[in-house]
Amino acid sequence: MPPVATKQGVTFAADIKPLMDKSCVDCHGAKKQKAGLRLDSLEATVHGSDDGPVFEVGKSEFSLMVSNIARLGIEDDWMPPIDDEHPPLTADEAALIRAWIDQGAK
Repeated sequence: MPPVATKQGVTFAADIKPLMDKSCVDCHGAKKQKAGLRLDSLEATVHGSDDGPVFEVGKSEFSLMVSNIARLGIEDDWMPPIDDEHPPLTADEAALIRAWIDQGAK
């Protein structure tokens, strides 16, 4: 698991949405919602997928979202997938998402 970023005041609008727009929303946005997951708005991201939340606020170390974008665990769950045209998130970007989750996912 990547470490938590030290940046304070991380928000979805300013910090997380640009990352999601770059690598996630073509498959998890308004036009398409693989697994029922939308990552194009704060409300949808916090809501999660058809299977439930992809993270628990304040507990990024247990986050399915972070595990998948950090490409840990089962390769079939990595996001974006290896053969996808979208760039994977960097360790620093995953760390920023951890900070956002731990700071209340606002």
